[in-house]
Amino acid sequence: MRIENRKLEGDVKINDEVTLNGTVGGSIIVSDSGNLVLNGIVCQDLILEKGSIVELFGTVNGDVRNRGGEIRVKGTIMGSIYKEAGTIIIEPEGKIKGHIY
Repeated sequence: MRIENRKLEGDVKINDEVTLNGTVGGSIIVSDSGNLVLNGIVCQDLILEKGSIVELFGTVNGDVRNRGGEIRVKGTIMGSIYKEAGTIIIEPEGKIKGHIY
């Protein structure tokens, strides 16, 4: 598993196994082969494509769009969750400031 401990500018696409402890200035797209453990901050949106896996311990300042992945929320989502497909698990410590659609 690759570990990122820095600030990444712009949008980022995850195609492998990544633990992110830093900040992403744009959005993150997690592809069908992607596995993301997010301890850091996403300044915009988090998008899960079909087959992706995300464990969210950090913060998403925008929305989460689930297009067929699996997300486990233990951190904070400042926006809303839009579920087109896939699985959403919200742990007791998880916080969503917006709505779930």
